[in-house]
Amino acid sequence: MTRRIALLFIAGALVLAASGPGEDDWKEGVRQFAAEDFRQAQEAFERAVEQDPESSRFSLWLALAMGRRAERMTGLRKLAAAPLVRRMRREMERSIELDETNLDAYDALQGFHLGAPALVGGSKAEAKEIAIRMRAFDAARGAEALGMYYEAMGEFDAAGEQFEEARRLNPEGIRPLLKQAAFLARRGKHEESDELFDLAFSRDPDEPKVWRAAATAWILAKRKSRYPEARELAERYLETPDREPNPDPKSEVRDLLKKL
Repeated sequence: MTRRIALLFIAGALVLAASGPGEDDWKEGVRQFAAEDFRQAQEAFERAVEQDPESSRFSLWLALAMGRRAERMTGLRKLAAAPLVRRMRREMERSIELDETNLDAYDALQGFHLGAPALVGGSKAEAKEIAIRMRAFDAARGAEALGMYYEAMGEFDAAGEQFEEARRLNPEGIRPLLKQAAFLARRGKHEESDELFDLAFSRDPDEPKVWRAAATAWILAKRKSRYPEARELAERYLETPDREPNPDPKSEVRDLLKKL
C-alpha cells in the first residue's frame, strides 16, 4: 500500500469516526447506499436530517438517495417518481442554502436541471446559472460545470473551451483532467483523450476514479482495441473498497461490463 493510500484510509477512518447528531444514521445511510438499497439509505438519511437539520452534507445525501430511487422505479411505481424527484430537487436546494460553498450539491443540482424534464422542474437556464454561481467559490469547478452545460446544449466548441479552462485553472487536479478526457472521448477525439487518460494514470495509478473514467470512456465509445484494458480496470474498480463515500453506484460499472 502506498503512503498516499494509507494516509487516505486513515483520513477516511477519522471522518467515519466523527461523532455528532445524526452521524451514525448518516454512516448507515452511506452503507445502504453502497449496497444500493436506496429506500433504506433514504430512511437513514432522513433520520440524520431530523437530528441535524442544519447539515448540508446530510441533506445532499438524502437527495442523492431519493434520486437513485426515482431512477429505478418502473411500471406503476413510476407514478410516484415525479413527487420524489421534486422533493429531491428541494433537498438539493436546501443543501446549498445551508452551505453555499457545497460544490458537490451544486454539481448534483446542475445534473438534475440538465437531465430532468421541465415537468418536474428541470431547466437548462438554471443549469447555466448554477455553473456561474460555482465560479465564485471555485473557478475550475465553475468552468467544468459550464462545460457540462454547453455540451448538453450541443455547443461543443464552447464546452471544449471550458473543460480546457478548468484544467488551466487547476493544472494538478485529477478531476478536470478526467472531465476533459471523457469529453474528448465522447466527441470521438480518441488520441487526445488517451493522452489525458495516460497523464491521469501517471499522476495517480491507484485512484479508482481514474480506472472508472477510462473504462467508461472506452466502452461507451466502443473502442474494441481497449476492451481488454477496460475490462481489467472495471473489474479492479468493482473489487476495490471506496476511498470515500461514493455517490456513483457500482452497478453502473457492472452494466458497462455487459456491453463487452
